[in-house]
Amino acid sequence: MHVVKTVSIALSLFLAGPAAAAEIEALAAECDSCHGSMGVSAHDDVPTIAGQDATFLSKSLRSYQIWGRPCLKSSYRTGDTARPKTDMCKISSGLSDEDIEALGIYYSEKEFVPASQEFDASRVAAGAALHEANCDTCHKEGGHAAGRGPRLAGQWVPYLKTALKYVPTGEHLVPPMMERAITTFSAEEIDTLMNYYASQQD
Repeated sequence: MHVVKTVSIALSLFLAGPAAAAEIEALAAECDSCHGSMGVSAHDDVPTIAGQDATFLSKSLRSYQIWGRPCLKSSYRTGDTARPKTDMCKISSGLSDEDIEALGIYYSEKEFVPASQEFDASRVAAGAALHEANCDTCHKEGGHAAGRGPRLAGQWVPYLKTALKYVPTGEHLVPPMMERAITTFSAEEIDTLMNYYASQQD
């Protein structure tokens, strides 16, 4: 069903011609003003969305529409940075279902670029083992795959830590299996995992 729907949306955009393409480019330009050029973030509190799975991106935007994710205020990073701070709940509320599907497809086709960030090399192997034992079911290939869950390997660690912080509070809705894992991890285990993800820079 999802494949048919995705193909249908992609086809409709193609048939609609330059006007529809321009609309998506305009929406993406707004996204890029925080998430970076073509969705590759240069800021450690903002995730890279390029190369993530289209379904995951669409689900995330819909989750923001119902306040299923923490809606933290953030300044614009490029363009008119004098604009008032905004948040993803406010941004997503102005998107139609068609906008959401199209943006998911658009960014899924961009290249994920791992963040260049510091990590403790002595903790990488332990982090990889934790990932394999607890996270690889949804975040496959050591966190490199974008599919059932988002790509974690190479994502900004400060962003990931903030996202995880809101899982136990119920402000960030995730699948039950992930919620159980996160709530049982110690702070040290989470930090060890983060060092593994940060180390994946190619």
